[in-house]
Amino acid sequence: MEKEQVFKTCPMCGKDWRCRESFLDDPELNFNGYQPDFSAIEHGIFYFTHEISVCGSTMALKAETFLPLFQGRKYRENKQLSEECTKKCLNQQDLDRCPAHCMFAFVREVSQIIKDRSHRVN
Repeated sequence: MEKEQVFKTCPMCGKDWRCRESFLDDPELNFNGYQPDFSAIEHGIFYFTHEISVCGSTMALKAETFLPLFQGRKYRENKQLSEECTKKCLNQQDLDRCPAHCMFAFVREVSQIIKDRSHRVN
């Protein structure tokens, strides 16, 4: 018998999420951070905490898992630390939009999609 595909398993309590959608729709998960990888956008990390009394584990998932959620405009230029840079990417807990026309700005839009989705469910 073939084992059923699992999107993510909580390393602390063992809860399984079958797909990205069930993971994002789970009201027990708190989206709480983003750490960029300035050499490759897709290697950045999104952080989620499993907020139940018997767990509290924080999980790190590669940004590439969530980047397809954004279908808007993407910029090609890296404006990191330029005059236009708001330095939001340097603060892991700052998940707000970035007004810079930078190649990393669309990841901030992905963060908003995830935040909006979790607020809709809760």
